[in-house]
Amino acid sequence: MHFAFGLTFLLGFFVGVGPAQTGSEIPAKLGLNLNTAKEAVLESLTGGSVYNDAAMRVFKALAPSARAAIVRGGLAAIKEYVGTAEFKAAYAKFRDNEKPNPPEARPSADEAWKKQKADFEKQIVEMRENLAGLDAETRKSMEAAIKQMQAQMETMEKDTATRDLMRQMVEAEKVEDKKQVEEQLKVWEENYPADPRVLIQKRIREFLEMSADVDFAAKLIASGSKMRFANEEFEGKPAEWKICFRAGKEATEAARTFARAWLAELEKK
Repeated sequence: MHFAFGLTFLLGFFVGVGPAQTGSEIPAKLGLNLNTAKEAVLESLTGGSVYNDAAMRVFKALAPSARAAIVRGGLAAIKEYVGTAEFKAAYAKFRDNEKPNPPEARPSADEAWKKQKADFEKQIVEMRENLAGLDAETRKSMEAAIKQMQAQMETMEKDTATRDLMRQMVEAEKVEDKKQVEEQLKVWEENYPADPRVLIQKRIREFLEMSADVDFAAKLIASGSKMRFANEEFEGKPAEWKICFRAGKEATEAARTFARAWLAELEKK
């Protein structure tokens, strides 16, 4: 599920000091602790939506104006936190852990040939060790097989064309490995840019786009023990859109107003 940098970011997890709440009051109001909140900020930014149903229930019980105040305070706190050295270090560590590992070094053609030859020789030795326990006819067949394997190995050793083909195959595999790693690194850079502000801007834009058309007057109907949208189009909307609907117009607009202002600041830097 794509993360929308807005209510799904802040409803469940807040840190820092908001204008109407103390640093400990905001998480406490939603039944959370400060460490969980900090971890969730990173998780939300890098991995997708973080949602806490218990926190949402507490949030929904508040008056619309109080929800908007918590949204503004929570986002202000998050904005402050993501500018700290603590967050930047946590993000850098997460980003480094997500970096694609280089492929294991492939053996050269000569090394591959030596291994193949050694495997052949080992198999021949094992076959010879088993000769003593065989009857005469089986032993004769086994000795013929050993001679055939030895002849095959000698032929392969003299066959420069085959060795050249092995070299070409190994080089092609190395080129493909390099290409795959470059593609993985490109995706990694896009998903986790070195500067977290770039990712924050992306999440803000996602939230503003997602929340632009929330219909707060949409009708709900009972469906068993749950409620659903009467409009099937709304029922197919992303979870983040539905969370904005549940949070209400005042809270969503407070988040959108804050997000636009924050984005404008980031774009100037």
